[in-house]
Amino acid sequence: MDLGFAIDAGTDIGKPPQLATMIVLPDTQYYASTYPSVFTGQADFIVSKQAELNIAAVLHVGDLVDSDVAEQWTVANSAMRELDNRVPYVVVPGNHDYGSAGRKSMINSYFAPSSLPWIAGTMTPGQIDNSYSVVDIGPQKWLLLGLEFGPRDSVVDWANQVLKDPRYVHTPVAIVTHAYLHSDGSRYDIKVGGTDSSKSTYQLYNPQSYGYTASEGINDGEELWQKLVLPNSNVRLVVCGHMTGWSRLTSVRPDGTTVHQILSDYQWLDGQNFGFGYLRVVQFDYDAKKIHVRTFSPFLNAAIEDDPNKFTLELNLD
Repeated sequence: MDLGFAIDAGTDIGKPPQLATMIVLPDTQYYASTYPSVFTGQADFIVSKQAELNIAAVLHVGDLVDSDVAEQWTVANSAMRELDNRVPYVVVPGNHDYGSAGRKSMINSYFAPSSLPWIAGTMTPGQIDNSYSVVDIGPQKWLLLGLEFGPRDSVVDWANQVLKDPRYVHTPVAIVTHAYLHSDGSRYDIKVGGTDSSKSTYQLYNPQSYGYTASEGINDGEELWQKLVLPNSNVRLVVCGHMTGWSRLTSVRPDGTTVHQILSDYQWLDGQNFGFGYLRVVQFDYDAKKIHVRTFSPFLNAAIEDDPNKFTLELNLD
């Protein structure tokens, strides 16, 4: 297997490696419901490649399960828990992780914050839906901010407080949330896409269309951009899933800081409700100031080599 890059930790004793990796796990819902060995295979890959790729964090973009039932959560828990005591990971609820009663989910029965020692804080005690961690990604500390599907207004307010905390205001931030980019590379925006599916501007699966806690607000991608990402220059990366597709958007704020926004979701690749086990390998090269993104399937032992799935971005944290 060749992902197109390797780790060179340097020859100086004690010198921190200048290359480090995040793994992004796109929607695993069908693995939890029907193909558990694929989910387990993803975890096995991460563990087996942790040293070689200097894997420092795993970001799951939500829809861990297809239905909020114990059988599927048991599969998701078994796979993700293979990473315990090996690599910190972020889990956030997607729409499929909720049950029939709004935002209620069994996710906290399986991923309680108290069982994830790297979690630095949560919005609600005992609930992992909205959390943050501070993790060393190679020589650089990053704040990993996990947000629920279509975050409520109160969640956005809480997230702003975290991002503006003097302890973190100069720490680069990666936001993990389920729905943010559409498959065409634009942000979900109900003001543009509207609710009329016959219109060419319509965006399928906008989080606002699900009606969760409407009285508390439901923020789509553009609203998160305007309220949370744009005003906080420490946010440098947003990763999401939800909409079958693979796209990216790089935006520059008026102050010159850059944020990369990346969608990856393979669950209906080739028209099949499967996903083939593809995950994202995101390598940070601090010396070259680059982020190398690769897409690999441990299930197929194969990579996708086209531009939307193999690309390099600028990493400028100055």
